[in-house]
Amino acid sequence: MSAISEELRTEQFVMSLRGVVPYVYEQAWQSVLDGTPLSRTALHRGPDGLLRRTLRPEARFRLQIVDWRATRAEVQDARLTERLAGESATGLPLDRAPLMCATLIRRSDRDWTFAWRYARELMDRRAGLRILEEAADAYAVLLRGGTPRRTAATAQSCTTAPVTAPPRAALPGAPLTTGVRTRGPVA
Repeated sequence: MSAISEELRTEQFVMSLRGVVPYVYEQAWQSVLDGTPLSRTALHRGPDGLLRRTLRPEARFRLQIVDWRATRAEVQDARLTERLAGESATGLPLDRAPLMCATLIRRSDRDWTFAWRYARELMDRRAGLRILEEAADAYAVLLRGGTPRRTAATAQSCTTAPVTAPPRAALPGAPLTTGVRTRGPVA
């Protein structure tokens, strides 16, 4: 872990989804992030020791997809808890854009868990919720055979903004079953 990643706080969202088409979901996220500099932002330490934002020419949203269907539900829950704790402890590679990681875990034939973590310096919780909502909207458009809008949430840092509600829309064909659970900020 680099010295920068030790200082970086992360925000983590975990959602239960039903009936997701993984590669369409990844494409929806990419379409949302393509419309904003968020996906191309990396951090580096300047000569004065302060963190500086750098915009990369392009960045690919990477969705890790894992399949835990062969594992009992209680073991899956323990693995998820362990995985989330491990991700939080590991930090994010700050010199690589985007400053986020996402995992889609298949828990049964229809049930999935989506875990998304991003650098708190990148955006606050309110902007994170808005990105989740826009990804759900883009997913719905893609499932209908359309092309999603290429606009994304405004992600100005507003670290004191409270989280008052989960995203308004669940994925079509993939209703939110347990809501959005946030874990953060995590050092």
